[in-house]
Amino acid sequence: MTRYEAIFRRKSVRKYRWDDLDPRILEIIEHFGSDEDCICPDIRVKWKIFRDGDRNIRGLFQVKAPYYVVLYSEVKSDYLVNAGCLMEQLCLYLHTKGIGSCYQGGSVLRHNEETDLTPVMIMAFGRPAEPLERNREDFRRMELKKMIRLHGTFGKVQRKLLEAARLAPSAMNLQPWRFVVTENRVHLFVSKPARIGYQFQKNLKLFDAGIVLAHMMVTAEELWFDIEYQKLDRILEKDFQNYFYVGSLLILDESEKI
Repeated sequence: MTRYEAIFRRKSVRKYRWDDLDPRILEIIEHFGSDEDCICPDIRVKWKIFRDGDRNIRGLFQVKAPYYVVLYSEVKSDYLVNAGCLMEQLCLYLHTKGIGSCYQGGSVLRHNEETDLTPVMIMAFGRPAEPLERNREDFRRMELKKMIRLHGTFGKVQRKLLEAARLAPSAMNLQPWRFVVTENRVHLFVSKPARIGYQFQKNLKLFDAGIVLAHMMVTAEELWFDIEYQKLDRILEKDFQNYFYVGSLLILDESEKI
């Protein structure tokens, strides 16, 4: 199974077996990202694995799992989007190895020993004690037509990218993203947070934006679409209802010939 195929089968796993994982898998996790596509390769990140017995993770609705991985990041512009993009690619990779995972957005570290990096997200993972996959019809997702605003031609490249994006997981399954689609670009927006818990909500939405970008980037790699991530100043100035701009995917001309 490829990571692209995993997009259409993966589900969050909340029940685990306490089997030890192959040390080689754990080593790959700790070095994940050096060969992966990310939107900000200049941002320093670090992965750290904790065992359940370490008791360094706490939070509401925490899933009990044999392993947890924490993604730390340097705090720079778009670091949350970058982190979401990397961690979702890790989720898809683990799925191809028969390993389940579940984001722990409400969990925090009891003690953070990193002085120059901040913990962004915690993810539970391990061998599943419940079904690892679901069928396509079991996804509870919004219809694609409700997620997009179309300006111009909606080609096959955009459709493939956005169908994969539609299936992306998000905090509380809120699916905060919307897309403005033009002939050669897909502009990504996420909904503005409510006033109560504004910063926490905004952080989760930006992380979710990275997840949806990961699905599109994995799709482009699998199907040989040539795309490029950009942040366009002129789009930042546009008003799009109750949404704010995250970034854009430029679809290069060669992709349309595939």
